[in-house]
Amino acid sequence: MKMLIWFSLILFIALEQKIRANECNQIPKKGSKNYVIGYGSLMEKESRIRTNKKAKKVKPLLIKNFKREWGQRSEFYKITFLTLSEHAGSQLNAVYYPLSIKEIKKLDQREKGYCRVLVKKKNISFYERRSNLTGKNFWVYSASKNNVKYPDNKHPIVQSYVDIFLNGCFQIQDKFKIKEYAKTCITTTKGWSKNWINDRLYARRPFKTPNSYRIDKLLKQNFTYYLDNKIE
Repeated sequence: MKMLIWFSLILFIALEQKIRANECNQIPKKGSKNYVIGYGSLMEKESRIRTNKKAKKVKPLLIKNFKREWGQRSEFYKITFLTLSEHAGSQLNAVYYPLSIKEIKKLDQREKGYCRVLVKKKNISFYERRSNLTGKNFWVYSASKNNVKYPDNKHPIVQSYVDIFLNGCFQIQDKFKIKEYAKTCITTTKGWSKNWINDRLYARRPFKTPNSYRIDKLLKQNFTYYLDNKIE
């Protein structure tokens, strides 16, 4: 009897993993209209076009029942990045833009630590703007199952990545005149931590820092310990 239970359990786990694998990075049907949702580094124009040159124009949207948090580790850079996972009742602001199937495959390589999944249309809204969603697919790069790992002293949040994220938020705020859009980026992001390194001068990943003053001002308003973060 015990052998049967163990066999059934192993079979269930294997089946669940197979289903999950099939959900990740599905190749869209030929001729379909596909959009990628950016919620972290893909919110910033300069970051997007490093991978997809045509991804210059984006529009804002809101996603329900997903949670953005600091929980994607890079063992190579020793950094914790932003990630996304399904979470009933949560909401976040983000952007979306069209990509061809070829361009999506290219982006999959950049985001290979994540799982690209389809977002249900009922979980998407467009800041009171109407949009015909018929025949459109909206994809987002989410955390692989049971793979959310929060910042620690060996895998901190780094300022150079925060700058990319929030610079993208300010770009959207300024272009679409959405009040406090950048602040919403902060308040709808979970897992902020004192394990946070200011690597702006010598970035662990070498990027420039537009909007640095506005970013510092906003972070100081939301985190009392921000200016105490260790400088590398």
